Amino acid sequence: MKGSAGTLAIILGLSLGVWTFFYLSPGAPLNAAETSVVVGACAGVVLLGRWIWGRFHKARKDNGQAAP
Repeated sequence: MKGSAGTLAIILGLSLGVWTFFYLSPGAPLNAAETSVVVGACAGVVLLGRWIWGRFHKARKDNGQAAP
């Protein structure tokens, strides 16, 4: 459960940061559909990063060194 809460917090923080960037930049702020895309993209980036991080740590634990 601890990993899930941390992952959710990172997704929300990253999404809020990206949304704030677009809100403060010139032009119209993001609408609901665009905000959904931003949250989905941030979730994908965080989950992909978590998966890659887990693969490297699992490989390191298996044989004592990182996989090539």
